[in-house]
Amino acid sequence: MPVPAISVVVPTSGKPERLVLALHSLVAQSIGTSWFETIVVADGTAPGTDHAVALARAAGLPTRLLRTPAAGQAAARNRGAAAARTPNLLFMDDDVLLSPDYVAAMLGLIDDDAGLVARAPVYVLRYLAPFRDPERGIRFDGGRLQAGSGLGSRLVTRRMVRRDWPAVARQCIHRNRFERLVSQTLAEGPDDERWLGYSGSGVALPRRLFEEAGGYDEGFGLRWGAEAVELGYRLMRLGAAFIEADGIFSAHMDHPRETAMASFSESFDYFFDRHGDPAIRRVEAKIRGGDRWPERRASASEQA
Repeated sequence: MPVPAISVVVPTSGKPERLVLALHSLVAQSIGTSWFETIVVADGTAPGTDHAVALARAAGLPTRLLRTPAAGQAAARNRGAAAARTPNLLFMDDDVLLSPDYVAAMLGLIDDDAGLVARAPVYVLRYLAPFRDPERGIRFDGGRLQAGSGLGSRLVTRRMVRRDWPAVARQCIHRNRFERLVSQTLAEGPDDERWLGYSGSGVALPRRLFEEAGGYDEGFGLRWGAEAVELGYRLMRLGAAFIEADGIFSAHMDHPRETAMASFSESFDYFFDRHGDPAIRRVEAKIRGGDRWPERRASASEQA
């Protein structure tokens, strides 16, 4: 039996129905589950996580479950990385599905000697946003998808993820503006913004490089938006190179985000205050684009 070569770290909090499906996409990896280890980190109470992990184990995915206080994704990811037993890391969100060749492709791409960090395109399954349970069609308001609805055949099931991936892939037609921006930046630059390559669920890198950069900054706390790319920024300054894989992708099972816009602004303010690089504000402006975001207040560094 092969020794695991990469650790898949999955922080989770409050999305157990999506976590079930995400973990089943790991069960279906073409490389075989003995080549990687799976570490789920429950941030806070994370109700339903135990059941989701139990279902994954029953389906054939050896999974370790760790727990942290409600400290945010950065802390949860660091906890998972510290517990990893392999030389490579892959950070996966709890609301995505990885295509079947994902882990194998990442193992073939990341290179410790070259300092390579790899990511892959992310498609958004926007039609799943109203559903708390995207497998059974149960909405966040408690209602159920009506019988005969055209959406019925597009709901994502464990069986589909494991045995009929093309049915999932056919729904992967939308990449949001942020995703397109990341791909364009990696393909065309500018060079001082390539840290955007550390984004999306399913970023992989050598563990040594992760540790040299100091891991995720837990000072982000519960703020959302820049905790991943800030690590990418530090990796870039260490000389890391960012690449986007061909032929693999992840599918994000969309869902509502509470107070996401304010959290995004606070997250980028923290990022900018830490490093003071104008490129951070340029990227933030590009991400915002023409969306109707709340007005951003000047951060402490800009007011000084």
